[in-house]
Amino acid sequence: MKGICKLYHLETELQESHIFPKFVINYTKKTGSKYLRSFIEPDKRMQDGIKKHLLGRDAEQDFSKREKWFAEKIFMPYLAGVHLLKYDENLYYFAVSFLWRILISELDKEDLRHKWYYDIIIKAEKEWREYLLKQTIPQNFNKICILLTDRIKENPTDLKGVDFYLTRVMDGTIVDNEPQTCLLIYGKFNKFVFWAVLKNYGDENTLGDVLINPKEGILNIPQDLTYFPICSFLGNRIKVVENMQFPSAEQQNKIEKEILNDNDFWNKELGQSLLNDFNLDDEK
Repeated sequence: MKGICKLYHLETELQESHIFPKFVINYTKKTGSKYLRSFIEPDKRMQDGIKKHLLGRDAEQDFSKREKWFAEKIFMPYLAGVHLLKYDENLYYFAVSFLWRILISELDKEDLRHKWYYDIIIKAEKEWREYLLKQTIPQNFNKICILLTDRIKENPTDLKGVDFYLTRVMDGTIVDNEPQTCLLIYGKFNKFVFWAVLKNYGDENTLGDVLINPKEGILNIPQDLTYFPICSFLGNRIKVVENMQFPSAEQQNKIEKEILNDNDFWNKELGQSLLNDFNLDDEK
């Protein structure tokens, strides 16, 4: 379909752009179920991730180069057990492009002009877009972070499904609070959590281990994270997922049959995550 590319701001033939990269969708299906389920519509089974007509072919190619780099240099090595990962400017570009797509998706989803943070996210979108086009490092909205999670060994909280959320769920949203002291753009998939600080909360000096250098650096896992806004949000988000609507009885039966027909299900990453959460709950 014809439309205006969100990146180049030119009329062109728009592609069906993935909000979450295609390699993430493929990996998630390969290591779990062949179907994906939305938390908002749990009765709906999808064979592909969320797609929207956002970008033209040139923009898609710009992003796909960095997605390929991330998949080969960070995603697969970490999931294979490598815990010291060198990176270059491609990581920063990939992270910004991913969070920018989430921001654009949120702007398209509803009218946010009544929100206190609307002017801020519009400025961030413009600055990120300039960076994605010209590689001009953002001056105001440049705190881009990545946290790599792993199988949960202990769960001293009352939260359920912690391992499942932190290692399997795809999620993305705008994060703010009532006192208007916090504003983040957040996105995650599998064991990779990204966020950008759009309004300083006050303890950004604690972000050292998770802050992405725009040029190059090293991810040394495990990382230290005490930054209150994201720690608090993760707990609240896990509660949201826990309290979301269950699939209908019919869909639950389909899920059960799919598991029973897959002799290797409990050895897959999804099965291991569900078993781990069950065992952690049982220990309480």
